Amino acid sequence: RVRSRQAQPQCSFDDDEQVGPASGPPAGNGSPAAASNEAVVIKTRSEYPVIAMDLPSDNFAVLVHVQAPGMTDITAAGGDAPRTPVDLVTVLDVSHSMSGQKLTLLKQAMRFVIANLGPDDRLSVVSFNTKARRVTRLTRMSEAGKALSVSAVESLTADGCTDIAEGLRMAAMVLDQRRHRNAVSSVVLLSDGQDNYIMMRHQEYSGVQANDYEDLVPPTFARTGADGEWSASIHTFGFGNDHDATAMHVIAEATGGTFSFVENEAVIQDAFAQCIGGLLSVVVQEARIAVACVHPGVRVMSVKSGSYESRIDEDGRAATVWVGELYADEERRFLLILTVPRAEATDGDTTALLNVSFSCRDAATGMDVNVSAKDTLVARPEHAADAKRSVEVERERV
Repeated sequence: RVRSRQAQPQCSFDDDEQVGPASGPPAGNGSPAAASNEAVVIKTRSEYPVIAMDLPSDNFAVLVHVQAPGMTDITAAGGDAPRTPVDLVTVLDVSHSMSGQKLTLLKQAMRFVIANLGPDDRLSVVSFNTKARRVTRLTRMSEAGKALSVSAVESLTADGCTDIAEGLRMAAMVLDQRRHRNAVSSVVLLSDGQDNYIMMRHQEYSGVQANDYEDLVPPTFARTGADGEWSASIHTFGFGNDHDATAMHVIAEATGGTFSFVENEAVIQDAFAQCIGGLLSVVVQEARIAVACVHPGVRVMSVKSGSYESRIDEDGRAATVWVGELYADEERRFLLILTVPRAEATDGDTTALLNVSFSCRDAATGMDVNVSAKDTLVARPEHAADAKRSVEVERERV
């Protein structure tokens, strides 16, 4: 028989510590939105610079390239722009397999995380084995908060089985029930083994399905609303060769997070450093790319956006890609596949294909940012046999 999870008492986690005072750029330094507008980069590149006048194309590629502003760009433009504070929940596997050196290294890595959080960041530590436990409330990382968190991490012991779903459920409660919110919210999940409960279900029903792993993710972490945003990303870390890589990958992808395979437990801290460094440099949120066809005969046939949510209007005249959060200097590339009609005598020497715009919310100031790229044009000569294909577009195709 499949072993049922033990019912845990319902707790109230509305005791999170007050967030720091909102801080914006000093008065008299201009509009933060205008400053960010100058720093965000969006540009397009066509597969070919020309299309023969009489030659229509139903597979013409246009590359959209977006780059978020760097931290130095923001500071220089806004005077003294603050870093965006983070609400972070670490969900730590303390099952029996984590005992000994693994647990020692995990505590060392957590001390590193705590040391690198600022006084306006907040951290909650959740541990799980057969059951899940909130070890610390969502606490500001002041000197006192850091000391409390380090003491709580040092008290962790390893025993019992592995129930990832319970750990994530506890993290969801911490975030859902908080009274105050920082601009960026994220979860870090660390485990070295298999989820015992999902594995027992696989044995019972004789099959491993990816959607079984999706059951490990609480509903509140899924995409929210028509804008395709996630409430919080779950960044997963699998320690050693015994962890369930499929489960960790599905959890991360279902929430817009990242999955890191840490083959050597001794480099846990380095893996943490990369993830936390990214979370502490989120510069834009709710980022979205809007595409509009200019020429009446141009249509968007498909959007190559990977795991990012995208949508094409029914008539093919517009498309949207929801990008979400971007770290400082982070770049994203998306490929649009278009149909381009043959040129008419009234069209002139060029065909205007697309107008592409980028909108987001500045994470530090909360202000809206809107940037538009120059219209994407192609020349329409009588012959274009020698047209040279863009290396950037071809690379993205591959």
